[in-house]
Amino acid sequence: MGSRKSKLLSCAFALTAFSSEAFAQATEIEELVVTAEKREQSLQDVPVAISAFTDERRELVGINSVQDLTNFTPGLAYSTNNDRASLRGIGRFSNNRSTEGGVAMYNDGFYTSSVTAFAQSTLFLERTEVLRGPQGTLYGKNAIGGALNIVSKRPTDDFYGETRASYGNYDAKTLEGAISGPLFGGVRGRLAGSWGHNGKGVFENLNPNLPDEGNRGAVWTVEGQLDGNFADGKVEWWLKHSTTEWHTLGRGPGGRTTAAYGSRVTDVPLQAPLTPNAANFGIGSSLLPGNTCQFCYNTDDGNFINLESTTTTLQVVFHADNFDVKYITGQTYYDYRLQTDLDGTSRQAPFFLPLQNPLAPATTVNALYFPRQHNQYQEEVWWFSNELNIASTHEGPVQWLFGVYQFREGSNYRLSDARFPDDARFETPVLFSATNPLSTAAAAPNPLRRYAVGESENKNQSYAAFGQIDWQINDAFKVTAGLRYTYDEKTSFEGARLFCLYTASCPVSRVNGRPVDITAAASPGFSTINGVQVTDAAVVGGVAGIYTDATTGLRHRLLNYDWSAVTGTLGVDWKPDADTLVYGKYSRGYKAGGFDSGTTTLQTFVTTEKEMIDAFEVGLKKTFGGRFQLNASAFYYDYQDIQIPLSFFNETLGANQTRFVNVPKAENYGLELETTWQPIDGLQILANYSYLNAKIKEGVFSPDPDDPLALQPGAKIAPASAQAANACIPGRSPTGTGATACSLLVNVNQDISGSRLPSSTPHRFTINANYTWTLDPGTFSVSSSYVWRDSTYYSVFNAYYNKAKSYGTTDFRAVFREKDDKFAIIGSIKNVFDQRGSAGISGTRISNNSVGNNVNHPLFNRVNQTVSYILPRTYTLEVQYRY
Repeated sequence: MGSRKSKLLSCAFALTAFSSEAFAQATEIEELVVTAEKREQSLQDVPVAISAFTDERRELVGINSVQDLTNFTPGLAYSTNNDRASLRGIGRFSNNRSTEGGVAMYNDGFYTSSVTAFAQSTLFLERTEVLRGPQGTLYGKNAIGGALNIVSKRPTDDFYGETRASYGNYDAKTLEGAISGPLFGGVRGRLAGSWGHNGKGVFENLNPNLPDEGNRGAVWTVEGQLDGNFADGKVEWWLKHSTTEWHTLGRGPGGRTTAAYGSRVTDVPLQAPLTPNAANFGIGSSLLPGNTCQFCYNTDDGNFINLESTTTTLQVVFHADNFDVKYITGQTYYDYRLQTDLDGTSRQAPFFLPLQNPLAPATTVNALYFPRQHNQYQEEVWWFSNELNIASTHEGPVQWLFGVYQFREGSNYRLSDARFPDDARFETPVLFSATNPLSTAAAAPNPLRRYAVGESENKNQSYAAFGQIDWQINDAFKVTAGLRYTYDEKTSFEGARLFCLYTASCPVSRVNGRPVDITAAASPGFSTINGVQVTDAAVVGGVAGIYTDATTGLRHRLLNYDWSAVTGTLGVDWKPDADTLVYGKYSRGYKAGGFDSGTTTLQTFVTTEKEMIDAFEVGLKKTFGGRFQLNASAFYYDYQDIQIPLSFFNETLGANQTRFVNVPKAENYGLELETTWQPIDGLQILANYSYLNAKIKEGVFSPDPDDPLALQPGAKIAPASAQAANACIPGRSPTGTGATACSLLVNVNQDISGSRLPSSTPHRFTINANYTWTLDPGTFSVSSSYVWRDSTYYSVFNAYYNKAKSYGTTDFRAVFREKDDKFAIIGSIKNVFDQRGSAGISGTRISNNSVGNNVNHPLFNRVNQTVSYILPRTYTLEVQYRY
């Protein structure tokens, strides 16, 4: 594979040496206009690393999803399973609603925190733009890594209609349609709709009573637009309203994409499911068969995903003599709900577990266990924003743009609502007592039979003022300078409750069979109000510091903080001729801090400081003879105070707990190349390559939750001064005495300095070749793409169990368009050779406590893997008709 990649890159570089005469008979590359700097400009004239795709380009090369977009955009990464985007190693490492993304997303200039709109078809979208590098002046909010912007197709002057239908394997059906044209009094309108349903899942459910899952279910969207003008065209307005719903089985963010591999405990109960499935919960005799294939599972609760989203956007532009005033406003309501099967099995009948009797350790008790468990995850979010900017339109060497911005978001976020739906004992739990572990004092009722609850009510508001000036010194040189001030404030009101059953922290449950409420013991955190830490239930500023609701049993606290920053850019462009642009610039980016809120254990260290980045970039945009185009950029980032959640394994609770920290410093640098070559009429070759080195330079000391004793290969043990006195580091032993003694229940800190940032793929290469024949009936095009991704870590702990292997995929498309563009037929095959590529991977450790902390047990410190797969081979036939 490496040899093939080297040869392809060599060919791409060699093309730059050809003279313009070599392309004399070829069709010139068409100019692409973008709005990356909030003005219409040719892509080749904008001093920003941009990848832009028109609807025609997307249809030709096969960009149908956000994952497809990453194939043709250097530096862009996206994980479908956890719905996270990153650019050049900058993104987000938590989906918590109280944290921010690192890539700003804009839908027709309106900020959105949801990526779903970027997966819309070309029926809706005119153009997609990806701006790489901090966009801290004109875009601001969360644009520390870059920005994504989509531009909708607008109403037309003449009547237009279009209908599309497609069918593919996995019973994938799509129907789409749009009408557009003049309505009345200079007002134009557009109405478009899309419905898609995949009738079969890509993962087989071995449970015969439930359907298969994975990329299955229905998605539909309806969108309406109006636009017009008045005052003799001096005022233009545009209004869009859209509604989207998803009702799926494992299709979309949070959907079924993973399989787990490794070993399972067969002599102790309650271990995580694997592939093969741990259907017998560790009981020695096999009660149910396990999984026997890679893309299969065995559960009794479906991976249901329901999403409802409505968005309204309004733009108004006033054209004055020498400047334009533009107002952009919008609002979104977004309700996402996800159900997951937590036990990972199809077993429902209760059974008895032979467990040690806490009253007579030499004997056992038969403990009744109900295996069925599921979780209800929910994000109910609403946000609105307003932006007003004034941009110069006059002739002259100095052009300017100034503006103000406001954003407000509210959300009800439920990270965990885990339940034992068949176990009525959870309705009447007992209360944990540190002084009397066998206490049977009643806890607050639990009518929904929950065993873990983590939720939060959040508010997020942001304000900014910005400006940018471009000074054209002469025909060749231009200087750009911009500044932005941003203020952010967040508030989160949390609720948490946690129970245990049969574990070491609640021995009484083995005696009376009742779950134990351990919320207070598991939640040592405190409120942070206006930056002041409150450690008791006293009232501060009229808000309770921390307390437990006697009616619901939920433990509550309030988090409040604010952040601000001045960001901007300074750059110089050199344009020696019409086909060449060389630029160099400095940019400073910012991302507000956040909270790790809504967890089941109210921990300390949940508030982070802001992230900052100092970015230096040089770039070249060059067109040779109109037939070969090379866009190159090289960058260096000084990335400071990276917000990363770091987990540790609590052996007593038998679960991971999280600290939200600022890692002091990372260093990101890389090179990106994009080329377009049209050597002869009809033939076009597209290629891009990205190199990224994103490593932590100054880290923190933290245990790896999957390797708490730092015994796995490559573990970098922190200095003794950063360890607990009884941590098992070299020189100490569980059988030692005095200073040489240690406990296997104590985590060993590791040094994460030198680790690669998650999702920062070192090398990625894409090549597409497409050829178009012009025939009497119309045009016929064939297109083939190959994408290769290097191996990638998905955790700051760069261990083998967090590393996805390199892989390559091939796609093929054929497009016929009637000469008057009345109809088109598109056939496509994605992942032609059915590669099992991974879009994410993580470790899942078998608890050492579950094997009695026996260092001689074959599963002591064993780590399993959970792999998130890309889709298998899919093929589709689509018909389009326009009238």
